[in-house]
Amino acid sequence: MKKRTLVALGLIFGGAAAVAEQEGRKSPAEEQPVVLEARPVATAPQFPGPLSSPRSDYRIGRQDLLEISVFDVEELDQTVRVADDGSITMPLLGTLDVAGLTKTELEQMIAKLLAERYVRNPQVTVFVKEYTSKQIAVSGAVKKPGTYEMLGRKTLLEMISMAGGLDKDLGKEIIIFRQGSNGVTERIPVDLDRLVYGADPSLNVAVAPNDIIYVPTVEKVRIFVSGAVKNPDLYEVPRDEPVTVLKAITLAGGTTDRAAEKKVQIMRTEEDGSRVRFVVNLRLIKRGKAEDPILHPDDIVLIPEAFF
Repeated sequence: MKKRTLVALGLIFGGAAAVAEQEGRKSPAEEQPVVLEARPVATAPQFPGPLSSPRSDYRIGRQDLLEISVFDVEELDQTVRVADDGSITMPLLGTLDVAGLTKTELEQMIAKLLAERYVRNPQVTVFVKEYTSKQIAVSGAVKKPGTYEMLGRKTLLEMISMAGGLDKDLGKEIIIFRQGSNGVTERIPVDLDRLVYGADPSLNVAVAPNDIIYVPTVEKVRIFVSGAVKNPDLYEVPRDEPVTVLKAITLAGGTTDRAAEKKVQIMRTEEDGSRVRFVVNLRLIKRGKAEDPILHPDDIVLIPEAFF
């Protein structure tokens, strides 16, 4: 399980390069969007809402209409549309690049520039009156979840890269939520291993305006392996992947030469707070002559040393 996490961490830092490499290999025929299976869901997911009710992390896009006001300085109040190059022009300050900023970030930037030369302690308010740009929300296990502007054709990996790349503790799939023509929200699953680790370009699909890209996190549980193993430690494993005694010991590098494999102990705290202890014969488990029990969250596996 740790190996999977380490691989994912490598992809986090190299995500943008991976996108560029895949895009560079595409032929014109491959530019056509790939149609994946879309499954309708009864209820829309509780992620970033539609652009008519944007979240605080909405990022300003080209052609958005902004209303900017500075308290007690009416000369600086204005309503301005973001240009195609992502900029606006303000009195005193000139041209400002604003595309990609949140409302709060733009307020802070304008206040800082005004405070440097013109206004003492300026109080700046930015209100987005019109949301003209095409937006896509990226949520879940990414470094910078939020709502991002879609300029031209964008793929799934490009949008994940814009959101800072993948974070740790990933699930097994990425889910695209899309509003269908019949008003029903469709759920489009994309296999994460095949998309990223397996470098399957057919899964790097074109996204659509107002899509919600959700990268689920995986819930983990803890198993402690101690005693006569090569790497005694606390190990975190996905809850949906059962871990047996043998698998836990393998995670810890296996037993040492002095391990008493016939007397492996499992210590467990029950829901009522009581503690129980089991003894299993690891040697028989290895030979397939004894059951390899599945561990519970927070179990302690202790391999005692044999005394000769």
